[in-house]
Amino acid sequence: MRQSHARRLIQKRNEKICARYYYWTEEQRLRSDDAIRILSEEEFFISEATVLSILKKAQFTAKQQLKGNMDFKRPTKLPTITKEMLAVIKKN
Repeated sequence: MRQSHARRLIQKRNEKICARYYYWTEEQRLRSDDAIRILSEEEFFISEATVLSILKKAQFTAKQQLKGNMDFKRPTKLPTITKEMLAVIKKN
């Protein structure tokens, strides 16, 4: 089934959020909570809860794909996005 235009835009937004989170936490060495606040208030203008939800979902999906669909617990703490995970997220 073909994706709607809105769904593709949301998927692209979510990829950008993951990329920017990686930038702030890994390259700029900012704390996770500060990075989420910046993404929420200065870059994407969505709630911190929404940003956190997007990051956790992307982390869970990327871990599944990287580990061969092994069963993982849903993440409960602040997410960690690695370069490998970011590549998988962008590929989808």
